[in-house]
Amino acid sequence: MMIFSKKVGTALLLALFTISSLSSQAQEIGDSKNGRKLFKSNCGACHKLDKKVVGPALAGVTERRTNEWLIAWIKDNAAFRASGDADAIAIYEEYGGSAMNAFPFLSDQDINDILQYTIDGEPAAVVPPGGAVATVPVAEPADYSLQILLILGVVFALLLAILIKMRNTLKVVKGEDPESLLDDVKGIWGAFARNKFMVTVATITVGVFFLAELYFFLMGIGIEQNYQPAQPIAFSHKIHAGENKVDCNYCHSSARNSKHSGIPSTNVCMNCHMMIDGSEITNEVGQLKYDGEPSPEIAKIYASIGWDVDAKKYIEGFEQKPIKWVRIHNLPDLAYFNHAQHVNAGKQKCQTCHGPVEEMEEVYQYSELTMGWCINCHRETKVDVENNAYYEGVHDKLNEKYHGEDITVEKIGGLECGKCHY
Repeated sequence: MMIFSKKVGTALLLALFTISSLSSQAQEIGDSKNGRKLFKSNCGACHKLDKKVVGPALAGVTERRTNEWLIAWIKDNAAFRASGDADAIAIYEEYGGSAMNAFPFLSDQDINDILQYTIDGEPAAVVPPGGAVATVPVAEPADYSLQILLILGVVFALLLAILIKMRNTLKVVKGEDPESLLDDVKGIWGAFARNKFMVTVATITVGVFFLAELYFFLMGIGIEQNYQPAQPIAFSHKIHAGENKVDCNYCHSSARNSKHSGIPSTNVCMNCHMMIDGSEITNEVGQLKYDGEPSPEIAKIYASIGWDVDAKKYIEGFEQKPIKWVRIHNLPDLAYFNHAQHVNAGKQKCQTCHGPVEEMEEVYQYSELTMGWCINCHRETKVDVENNAYYEGVHDKLNEKYHGEDITVEKIGGLECGKCHY
């Protein structure tokens, strides 16, 4: 009996150990939410969960390889192959010797988070009782200017009616006949017309108001501040320059060495969008926005350049059609502006003139771009002649000339007419 009870106890201990081992294996290895962000920023260009792109589909990858193997492969697959691992060498040869990037900056926990995302997949959409996907309503700013004018008009009319009523009441008290509204208006106008001082003040007021409105109208001709035209493709600077930190000069490369910043060709777009077709874009509740299909806006890029999404190659003999972007910033022909001079010599950021483009969903003209606006900038902007190689040959002369004063663009000829008008 004693021996039997010991066997039963041993069996129970083994069972508990097995259950605890299985439960520990079933526990999550990482944070799927963080893994999704890391996957999008580091892996999404070459991998997707559900289909092969440049590399294999990664859904279920934890079932094919151990965590230790995957961590070693992701951190430095070249070193891992050099160690002689047969599976690592086989995958390298399977993909024609195309080496995957190394990610030594990712910690073991970061990689576990990514692997957890490959297990969990995209978060499920939140469906309310009605069956429709929940969306976050966006409140539009209300404009109450018309309502305020109507209220003021009603208040003025009531005050006028009260004054007329009081005037007629006083006439009745004095035994006089009350007057009609038309008679009262005529009387007020007659009294006003006979008063030369009031007529003079009113004439001057109306004249000044008219001339001021005419002046501001004429000064506004050609100023396109806040101009925001509709573009052929809904390109988001907020996503590209803001969330993904794409440098402005990557797309507008000629801004460093040319008068114009340039409009990027479709080939520049394809550097990224060969692999990123928008099928991974999700809505506010985490559901795939286009049901796993390419984004219709990115599809316009493919239609322009002739890209076969399924075959992942350019269509032979396709006649490319340039995308007709609408120009937003446009100076008059009489003004000369050089991007390279401001970017290289002036060390100015794009935001100085174009505003916070990294926050703009749709780009608009942020600044006035008037002559006065440029002159004020030249008067206020200090020139760093000490730490700028562009001024290496003249910085001693400038310091000697201005005796330690702040050297602005104005002091180095920034207000000369010929610099901007030729």
